[in-house]
Amino acid sequence: MKFISLLVLGTLITATLNAQEVDYGADQANKRNIPAPNLLGGRTDYDYLSLKDHPSLSGVPLGGIGVGNVQFAPNGRFVRIGMNNIHVPIPRSSAAFFALWSNNSKGTSARRLVIDSAAQYGMKGVAHTTFTGLFPQATLSPGENDSGVKTSIHAWSSLIPHDVKNSSLPVSFFEVTLKASEKGEYAIAFAWEDFIGRGIKEPKSLEGLEGQILAKGQLMNGEAWPEMKAVQTYSDAYEVAGYNGIRQFSGSEIIPLKATFQNYVSQVAILAQQGKGRISSLGAFDIQNGAEQWASFVQTGLFDGARAGVLSTPGKNRSASAVSVKASLEKGETKTFRFMLVWYYPELKIDKKTAPPGSYWGGGSDYGRYFHNYFSSLSSLAEYSIKNREMLLEKTQEWQKPVMNATYPDWYKFKLINSGYVIYTNMILNKKGDVTVNEGGMGGLAGTMDQRISSHPFYQKFFTKLDRSEMEIFGDAQAFDGSINHFIGHYYGGLGTVGGRVPTENHWMLDNTEGWIIQIAKDYEQTADTAYLKRWSARIKDGMKFLKSKMPPGVEIPVGPTTYDDFSHPPIYSYGAGMYLASLKAAAVIARALEDNAWEQECTAQFERTQKDVLRMLWNGRFFAYGCEIDGTGRKDNILFTGQLAGQFISRYCGWGDIFPLQVTQASLVSQFKISLSKTPDYYANKVWDINLGHGIDLKGSQCWPFYLESYTGYPALQAGYTQDGMDIMKHIQLVHLRKGLTWSQNLWNPGNITYMTAPVTWFSTDVLLGAGLNLPKGELRLAPISLGDAVTVQPLFFPDFWANVRIDRKKKTVFLEILKTFGAKNLSLSKLVIEVAGESADARKVHSFPLFQIREGQQLNLTPFYTELLSEKKQPAVLPVADKTEFKLWNLK
Repeated sequence: MKFISLLVLGTLITATLNAQEVDYGADQANKRNIPAPNLLGGRTDYDYLSLKDHPSLSGVPLGGIGVGNVQFAPNGRFVRIGMNNIHVPIPRSSAAFFALWSNNSKGTSARRLVIDSAAQYGMKGVAHTTFTGLFPQATLSPGENDSGVKTSIHAWSSLIPHDVKNSSLPVSFFEVTLKASEKGEYAIAFAWEDFIGRGIKEPKSLEGLEGQILAKGQLMNGEAWPEMKAVQTYSDAYEVAGYNGIRQFSGSEIIPLKATFQNYVSQVAILAQQGKGRISSLGAFDIQNGAEQWASFVQTGLFDGARAGVLSTPGKNRSASAVSVKASLEKGETKTFRFMLVWYYPELKIDKKTAPPGSYWGGGSDYGRYFHNYFSSLSSLAEYSIKNREMLLEKTQEWQKPVMNATYPDWYKFKLINSGYVIYTNMILNKKGDVTVNEGGMGGLAGTMDQRISSHPFYQKFFTKLDRSEMEIFGDAQAFDGSINHFIGHYYGGLGTVGGRVPTENHWMLDNTEGWIIQIAKDYEQTADTAYLKRWSARIKDGMKFLKSKMPPGVEIPVGPTTYDDFSHPPIYSYGAGMYLASLKAAAVIARALEDNAWEQECTAQFERTQKDVLRMLWNGRFFAYGCEIDGTGRKDNILFTGQLAGQFISRYCGWGDIFPLQVTQASLVSQFKISLSKTPDYYANKVWDINLGHGIDLKGSQCWPFYLESYTGYPALQAGYTQDGMDIMKHIQLVHLRKGLTWSQNLWNPGNITYMTAPVTWFSTDVLLGAGLNLPKGELRLAPISLGDAVTVQPLFFPDFWANVRIDRKKKTVFLEILKTFGAKNLSLSKLVIEVAGESADARKVHSFPLFQIREGQQLNLTPFYTELLSEKKQPAVLPVADKTEFKLWNLK
């Protein structure tokens, strides 16, 4: 694990994450706004669905799965441009923006619709914006100005659950709506910087580059490669399917020295819809000195011609292009002008007979993109997107509507929807349909099983096919000893494939194998796909044998490295011990499904032995010690660790019961709340806290791991009855990033400008808040809603094969499950209700039978007869706001 730790540290340094020793960067984020008296940390009074003049280090990603993306920021600019390189995007553009021209009784004016007090190209910016960002959609409204018209820009891309084709299009749409308060002429311009060939990382030579990234313990860090040499680009007028504009293009295909999963974009089109007004174009303007080329637009609202020709010349000039639409509006009239950004690149095909060694990964999958299955040109891609625009928007909004119509607070809706952005910014999807996910800030390493344990819910719920692709590559690449790899791909190297090899072999951690088994078991129970389970059953057994082989003599707990690889811990480790207990629960589920009684009994007996050892060796009466030596000595009771309840959360979330007595979980949580969380800004706590020193002792730059704090502390708190504390942890983790403008670029280690894979962890919470789960093979629905205080609540549930609402009326005492949408042709049904209420042991669950209910769109399951039991949570008093006045909970071994 040493080399991974070095990589983590090197990444943190290169990313300039200047965290402080004790405040881990949260304090810096908090001080962006001066806190009012009695407020925790910094500003909290955000209008989440209408952010005003918001910091804009990140923005809503637009693009598609695996094809690159650009981010539209709250200040109106485009930032983190990952069109070519999603891993190390270009920070921002000064020459990509929208501009508004007006001529009415107030006079003639032209403004760039970005927050900027300075003039550029003869146009000032605006002073204020409001922004609604709900990935993959954003709506920006500039503040009032002297134009005589109100402007709104709706930017969006397509993300349609279970529809991979239409979710992997390199296309972004922009709908600019003008509402005139003055009769006059108005024009909207869309300018786009030439990014062709920019930001692409390329090694200086192939010397020393081999297929196996981890073979010699030397990690390929593509982030450190220099940029590929710039290319000559050109522009010309372009028309397709009722849209006009500019095509930017390179003179030839961009062929890399080494094949990677970067996007070698060779053509970009910026387009405006015909029929809405007069379209004019500017083929090229100099980014540094473009005022003269914009003069015509500033004066008349029109560009003076596309002028096909040279766009950017390496070493001489950098240019951009623009397209505008001009129209007349009557007073009170509203018009919408549609624009598009489309990019294209040919499939990167490898001639394995002639390609030099090291130029590609020979054992794995292809380097194409999923859209290459359907589109062979820019024009075919643009035409399809234009033709299907309305359908793409409708189905993209479809998965967001249940969240937006729910009775959740706005901060939660905002957090939930936006946490899915990683599917654009980190996922690699190739032509074959193989999938892996960039970890983020790790030199290019991808398919990170340990982080996948917390990051997978968004993919599994909405893109089960893609989720399984990565899981199957992991299973197929299982080592001979039964272990599951840490990684299966590398952004700058290659991607494994079923039946092939992965370039990241021979690197295991205990929780890689445990997490893989847990996720397969959960998937089976939620989909009833027995064939999927049976396919991997033998390898699951091998995985469990591997874990058992890591138990030292006389100890029933496996010993080895885990995801928490950046700070030393004793061999017997609270996180690893709990995760093993959860994996034993998962294996027992699989054994029962396969009717393997002997294996089930073996798992159950091992669970009892391991649980006994975990409690004996690590439980100190108030919390699980950080760890101890193999013989039980040297127990670290002075170190409090936020990952100690990981296995407890996962097991209960999946419906497999508690792995520890409820009193143990509650005592652990109270200790975490009192000792570390309540002592840190926004409860953004260090994962490793020295009680004697009174502060965290993590390595500098890697203190909080907020996504794990959410899943392994916040969610167990909700399960254990600490509703306010659990919700506060979620809310304040978001606030730390939000204040700094990092909503769509959240980092694992501390607030920093890295897009890290585990942000979708929040998609566990829709199930946790409803105490919900599925065991479709048994026809079981698990449900026990947590009260958030409203008399009438509507909360959505998302599972791979159907979506539903849970509607509760606490005045009428009614509960209904409403089926909103189903997927596939499965004949699914429910006949049992399992109730495990928050704040009570899972062993106290209630099980009720009801008449067979077919899961079909529009159907309602009346659960009112079980109202009292469903809403009988044992809510605990909040601890975090009054931690100093709250007593520790104690639980002693009998």
